[in-house]
Amino acid sequence: MKKRVVLCLLVIFCFGLLFSEGSAETTVFQEKSHYAVVTDGAMEKKVLSGADLARAKYYPYLQVDVLRINNTFETEALILSAISSGYDSIFSIGGSEEIMKNLSLLYPSVDFVSYSDTLSPSLPSNYTEFYLDLYPTSYLCGVATSFLSFTGKIGVIVDSSYPSSYLEGFLKGLGKEGINTSVDIYYIEKDTPSFTIGAIADSLYSEGSDIVFTLIGERAEYVIEKAEGRGGYVIVGDYYYQNKGPVLLSVNIDLEKITSTVIERIKEGVERGKSYSLSLRDGVVDLSWFIDEKEMYSLSREMMDVSSKVKSRLRLLRSDIIDGKEY
Repeated sequence: MKKRVVLCLLVIFCFGLLFSEGSAETTVFQEKSHYAVVTDGAMEKKVLSGADLARAKYYPYLQVDVLRINNTFETEALILSAISSGYDSIFSIGGSEEIMKNLSLLYPSVDFVSYSDTLSPSLPSNYTEFYLDLYPTSYLCGVATSFLSFTGKIGVIVDSSYPSSYLEGFLKGLGKEGINTSVDIYYIEKDTPSFTIGAIADSLYSEGSDIVFTLIGERAEYVIEKAEGRGGYVIVGDYYYQNKGPVLLSVNIDLEKITSTVIERIKEGVERGKSYSLSLRDGVVDLSWFIDEKEMYSLSREMMDVSSKVKSRLRLLRSDIIDGKEY
């Protein structure tokens, strides 16, 4: 019977993960595999594009089916249905880690792989995690912020569910060059309404912050709106904005690259029951300045001149990080 695989909810991190029938320790590719991609549709095109890249480079026999769910409440029922239908490897990304871990204990013969926001200290033997580490890019955003702020007063808005290392990276980068700054930090929840986020941003700008650093995903849009009205700036640590008004710098998470990178890792062999990080060193995430050379053209002349100098400094630090040097 040919093995099949289900990838649940934004499956980009987990394409190509198929566990060997002859090994209980490592994952390897089968010669042929059939994947069902379960997604909410938002990332479908990028996921499939990443699969095409992987197919062309590593895995010509890869087959992909797309299954969509309407809401996260369907996730457990969908996974259970997949198991009963004969799929023996389940992949999930996007807030269903606890469901996956609970089911992995109930179905020890099924292999589970998911994306997690944190590195778990221990996992069931049939469970594997992938983790996107934004510490290095947050660190670089911090260095940039210290140079770019004219007032030395920085606002920060962070999703409280994020790993603390993301903010730690930013704060470490902010102090890297010995430039005096003061920081006001606000934490928000996943269900914090947009008007509250906007009110926080408005307060930060009115109290003297000229740059607000965000780790709140696409909800940075509400901060950008206030920055435009207040003449302030925004640096976005976890979402990509291209030539977006007051956005000085943003971070691009390359879903296509993530897909092909994970396939390559699994092809080389990954031990089950462990967590694995993906970061700047893997080329799956980067600063907008190094993706679009025209990124600064929408800035004011004064800010553009400062940004050009900062970019040269960041380029050196970025190379050190990629090369594995201390930072």
